[in-house]
Amino acid sequence: MQQTKQPTSFQGGTAQVPSPMLAVRSKAIRPWLVLAAVLSGFFMAVLDTTIVNIAIPSIQTSLKTDLPSISWVLNAYNLVYAVLLVTVGRFADQYGRKRLFLLAMLLFSLGSFACALAQACGHLSGSPAIGWLIGFRALQGAGAAGLTPVSLAIIMAVFSREKRSVAIGVWGAVGGLSAALGPVIGGFLIQTFDWRWIFLVNLPIGALGIGLTLLFVPETRDPDVSRRIDVPGILLLSVSMFCLVLAIIEGNGWGWSSLPILSLVGTAVGSVILFVLVEVWQREAIMDFSLFKAPSFTGMNITALLLGITLQGATLIAVLFFTNALGYSQLHAAFALIPFALAGFVASLLAGKLSSRISPYVMCLAGMALSALGLGLLGLLSPEASYRDIVWRGLVMGGGIGMAFQSLPVLSLSEVPRAKLGVGSGVFNTFRQLGIVLGVAVLISVLTGQLHAHLGQTNSNAIALIHAQVVNAFKTTWLFAALFAVVGFLSVLFTYAMRHPPGRKMANAMEQKMFDEEMISRC
Repeated sequence: MQQTKQPTSFQGGTAQVPSPMLAVRSKAIRPWLVLAAVLSGFFMAVLDTTIVNIAIPSIQTSLKTDLPSISWVLNAYNLVYAVLLVTVGRFADQYGRKRLFLLAMLLFSLGSFACALAQACGHLSGSPAIGWLIGFRALQGAGAAGLTPVSLAIIMAVFSREKRSVAIGVWGAVGGLSAALGPVIGGFLIQTFDWRWIFLVNLPIGALGIGLTLLFVPETRDPDVSRRIDVPGILLLSVSMFCLVLAIIEGNGWGWSSLPILSLVGTAVGSVILFVLVEVWQREAIMDFSLFKAPSFTGMNITALLLGITLQGATLIAVLFFTNALGYSQLHAAFALIPFALAGFVASLLAGKLSSRISPYVMCLAGMALSALGLGLLGLLSPEASYRDIVWRGLVMGGGIGMAFQSLPVLSLSEVPRAKLGVGSGVFNTFRQLGIVLGVAVLISVLTGQLHAHLGQTNSNAIALIHAQVVNAFKTTWLFAALFAVVGFLSVLFTYAMRHPPGRKMANAMEQKMFDEEMISRC
């Protein structure tokens, strides 16, 4: 019997294997091994956005540094992470997504190991150890910038359209779960060992991810794209992102109307204008603005930014509520958040499972509505509310965020050509990360202002009255976060209306279903 020749490489995202027998095994096993590989890297990147938070007091004491310096242990990671997302996504399309993912995982693992050695580097060099730690955290951020968008691009390229939504559901669920488990894992490691172990824990995960990637992840890239590096575009984009994110991070501390912040914002705006002009003028640009012609890409990126802000209301503000309003320890507050994380995890998985029956737009609308509802209900808490009263509201909020988190990347990349998945994913994750950074700055600013306003209304020393005023400040902040979720809901609704014009007449329910299935198939 004549054997059909099987190609042996990946081009443009099409799977090719060496033999019919291997083809059968590959179809059954390889995609989920690919998913395990990319999730290893994605899990580490998201975990390190939260696991370090709980170690800040220990690091500050151990390295004998001040609070402004120690805050840059967090900021250096988030800043480099946000700045490089689009650039790395473009490089992945040009030079190969597997290659960039491996490089990113190696950088992240080396950065993690170096962070654990920061104190020793300080002793050997005679320079402050905090400077070494901040630099190594920036190296981690550079690695994370490759892990997040490239992992999503690999999933979009490797999985068939029938299984893609389920895979993205798992991707989103793991992201939400790792963010929530970060403080719990960090608290356990610090309590059992010391702060260095929050970085060393990444090494076995990184080794596993590198091994699985080498064995099972195929190389995908755009074979027709130029290898030319857009140096002006990269520099202008990096400057604009750096200035914008730095302004957001330091806005509360330096003052939003201060000269440094206004200068940063002005530089960011000027750099963006120059970036657009440069990119439109040249042929091989790092940013393909034609992607924004698709309503789904533009609308879902805006929604991702709003969801990032909402997410901080669900996590950061909740942690501060447990610690400051209810008097929980940091570790107990992290444990108190587990039901929220599990709700998001389960909702993401269910959303992926139901994606073949329910339009992603419907899922995303439901997710944003539930997020707004959960945050709004938290804004109606009474000062005497028990943990049970908080949990069921948190379950509504967490479930909504999980549904939206799963649906957004599917919708955002549904009209992106396969050859541009890397840069498209980079743009999507940049908007999401900007939302997270903006959420920290905006919601903390609102919370601080509300605490001053509410506590300034009473001169009483009565503990019950002070507690009520503190709870009221958190309630107002949650309502403010709910407003962003409502705007996100409207953004999805508007995008859906653009994709389903009112002038288009549907003959019957069957035609409407076929129209929705056509949109889903493009995902």
